Amino acid sequence: MSNAMSHYDALEPGVLDNETTPVQNHDGANLSVRDLTRLLHIDCPDETWLARTAFALRRVREGESLMRAGDKFHSLYVVRSGCFKTVYTDFSGSEQVLGFPMSGDLMGADGIDSGHYGSTAVSLDTSEVAIMPFASFARLIFECPRLEPLLYRVLSRELVRVQNMAWTLGTLGAEGRVAAFLLALSARLGASGYSRCSFNLRMTRQEIGSYLGLKLETVSRALSTLNAAGIIQVHQRSIDIVDADALRGVIDPAAGIAASIAPPPAPAAARRGANGSMRVRKQRSQFQHGLAWRQLAAA
Repeated sequence: MSNAMSHYDALEPGVLDNETTPVQNHDGANLSVRDLTRLLHIDCPDETWLARTAFALRRVREGESLMRAGDKFHSLYVVRSGCFKTVYTDFSGSEQVLGFPMSGDLMGADGIDSGHYGSTAVSLDTSEVAIMPFASFARLIFECPRLEPLLYRVLSRELVRVQNMAWTLGTLGAEGRVAAFLLALSARLGASGYSRCSFNLRMTRQEIGSYLGLKLETVSRALSTLNAAGIIQVHQRSIDIVDADALRGVIDPAAGIAASIAPPPAPAAARRGANGSMRVRKQRSQFQHGLAWRQLAAA
């Protein structure tokens, strides 16, 4: 790897489908791999040249689509700032909100298998994403095998979030679903350096209801119930969590609290040895670094 900055361009010419909504690129703005791993809350391999390797940044205005269901898959996206909603639209035109990706979240992985994105990502705020063209990212992993298990960790995190959502929908009532949603949102904002107790909802109550499998009126009623109980304070889209323990108590303790409610663990590259000194733990990939990444990099 050369000493010059290695810049993985956002897209090769002609890759972007005609249906994709244009979004604003930053002239020369990029994010290094080291900063990207920090954003994803994972440890970066100790490779000096990774600090000089960067992916392009893109700004998406409120209401614009970053990707659309059915578009040809070409890139993964990591949210640097702002908030999105991912939406699935059925044959009748009805929309189902699948999630609200925000800082540190990965988008676009649903297109890896079929070669086409399975959902539409719409920005709920002026947002910024790092663009990882999959072929370029595969080449990077081939050059630095220690990045491979880190990718699996991020994908696993998204899978756990989906499983936790299934637990929420299958176990909790209306107030419990709203409580779990607020706790998860609080933890995610806290992990990004924002207040866990006071925040503004970027999504509407209609969108929250779609995500939680509830009607708009039910979401409003659940928020009013929690507000009347003194557990939270609600003023339009502003939420103040007054009693986090009481909010957790709304969730059935016998069923447990979904893992998505807890903040992601801090990187643990170092462990303290028996003599009290810091001992660096060398991570070893449990995945064989085979031919697949070479083939993807050549795609």
